[in-house]
Amino acid sequence: MKDTSKTFLEHLDELRKRIIVSVIAAAAGTIISFIFRDWLFDFKSGLLTLPLRTKPSDLIAGFFNGISKAGIGTNILNLFELFFRSRTYQTDTIKLFAAAPTEKFLVAFKGSFTVGMLLAAPIILYEVWAFILPALKSNERRYLVPLFVIAVSFFIVGAVFAFFVVTPVAMPVLSGLMPSIENQWRIEYYFSFVIRIMLAFGLAFELPMVMGFISWIGIFDAEGFKRQRKLAVILIFVASAALTPQDPFTMLLMAIPLMGLYELGIRFAIAIGQRNARMLSSET
Repeated sequence: MKDTSKTFLEHLDELRKRIIVSVIAAAAGTIISFIFRDWLFDFKSGLLTLPLRTKPSDLIAGFFNGISKAGIGTNILNLFELFFRSRTYQTDTIKLFAAAPTEKFLVAFKGSFTVGMLLAAPIILYEVWAFILPALKSNERRYLVPLFVIAVSFFIVGAVFAFFVVTPVAMPVLSGLMPSIENQWRIEYYFSFVIRIMLAFGLAFELPMVMGFISWIGIFDAEGFKRQRKLAVILIFVASAALTPQDPFTMLLMAIPLMGLYELGIRFAIAIGQRNARMLSSET
């Protein structure tokens, strides 16, 4: 049932109040993050420099062990593991530096704002949802609420996977190229790189939701997605190469989960097809 009890100006006033609450929440999260900036940015113990301190060899071994347990051939995996172990260097050769007097402050502020937005995200999402919820019909609420939760969950999983798995492997691989050249990275470039990787993986992990939407509007059904598997694999590898650093292992770290998510998207399309069939049968 739509909310018709408020005038247009009353809706604008409500929107203004919810925006103010969201801004205050974001500002509070940013201030808290900035106060604890050493815990976030310290090179030896900070959270955001964790990829530089993680042992990539352990991650590589765990990654390939997990795939082999899934039933994929071990001989090829062993070759890949030996290759990437040989390409992986210790991250203690990487040094971060500031190239300008204000760079440390700007990086600390940008990083604190990013973390602050994450801390404030539950409040901001609640304010957005509370504003649009009265305008939704009961059947729309029934479908949109779980879809919204699933979409946010997939994004978080992708971002967490990028931070704790992809970047710890990508950093030493990238730093190992041309070992005669010292790895002195600007802190602004390093943190921008980490944020971009997390956003890329977060968006890429929305693939099942995109496939479900395409099926819902009738462009493709589950059978269509199944017929296009080979093309999908090619597109996944192309997209992975474009969204990740130019090394094969980081590309695989995105491509392999995306192939699994493509299969999950097919399951979403099957469920939507079954729902549409039930709705048609009930109408007739």
